[in-house]
Amino acid sequence: MILDAVILAGGEGRRMGGRDKGLVELSGKPLVEWSLEALSRQTRPVDHILISANRNLPDYARFGSPVLRDVYPGHPGPLAGIHSALLASPAEYLLVLPCDVPFLPADLVGRLLECIEQSEAQVVVARTPDGQIHPTICMLRHDVLPSLMDRLSRQELKLSAWQESLKLQYVDFPDLAFPNLNTQDDLAVCAARLSGVDTIPMPYRPTDQNQADTPSGLTHFNANGEAHMVDVGSKVDSHRIARAVGEIRMLPTTLHLIETGSHKKGDVLGVARIAGIMASKRTADLIPLCHPIPLTSVSVDFTIDRAGSLVRCEVTAETVGRTGVEMEALTALNVALLTIYDMCKAVDRGMIMSQIRLLEKQGGKSGHWQASHTI
Repeated sequence: MILDAVILAGGEGRRMGGRDKGLVELSGKPLVEWSLEALSRQTRPVDHILISANRNLPDYARFGSPVLRDVYPGHPGPLAGIHSALLASPAEYLLVLPCDVPFLPADLVGRLLECIEQSEAQVVVARTPDGQIHPTICMLRHDVLPSLMDRLSRQELKLSAWQESLKLQYVDFPDLAFPNLNTQDDLAVCAARLSGVDTIPMPYRPTDQNQADTPSGLTHFNANGEAHMVDVGSKVDSHRIARAVGEIRMLPTTLHLIETGSHKKGDVLGVARIAGIMASKRTADLIPLCHPIPLTSVSVDFTIDRAGSLVRCEVTAETVGRTGVEMEALTALNVALLTIYDMCKAVDRGMIMSQIRLLEKQGGKSGHWQASHTI
């Protein structure tokens, strides 16, 4: 019995800003290499590994596995990658994996294979106990190829819908067994964890008896699990500062209009700066459990990055009070970026806002916190 595997890396990477996801690096190593190493550590090895890719084929070929392109044009999605693999592989069973899941249980292959061999299922799909189904982590019989070709010919491209039309079974794996890295933020969090950095925010850790009595230590829930506004009456006033940063990527021609002030709507960054400051003062109206606080200072600064064709925004918010000012900084940041989008959408609807995050906060009982990773 022959068992082959295909790593799906042929997508357009839309949530990664159009980057070729399989070649995006996690801790200095391309995601496709993480997948290959995860397969090499399986208790039940596969016989051959194929890579489905539609761009940068020489870069994928250097990993030593055959690289396949979609037969069908236009990036139809994972069904097209599976189709190419079934055409190339004579194996009785084919394991399918996405390139953005770098960590796999060591018994993944063995458990999927055991299920499909001992049942009449045509496809077995990984599932976590919370009911989350992972259609792109599956094993299927080679004889599903005609059904797959029929779906592709009818432009019915949803993977899970095709699987449900077959004899299907699920195999349950522990929670968090398959952390998908769909965005740059997902990638950053995963990289921080790999480097040993604790990225769980302070409110998630019980620091006193009252917090320990709440579900998971979440301060915005009471002991009954009901949402409530945190009582800050017993806290003392302190000088609090928060810095947040984010960016909006755009076409070079759009960036040129902003930089030269030649946009027909006027000073894009000037309007976005005012919008961000105004938004910071309305945070409590937008975020249900935020306290209204007296802001003493809000600055919204922009940096133009011609090489990256983007505008980077940094917001610093300050107050003297009993609760933090992080949400005000983040609200100002998001509205400033949204204002840039609104003013430029007529010439560039494909702008991408990303890397939005808190950089630093000071003041209060928890003291000084600073992000320990950069993107």
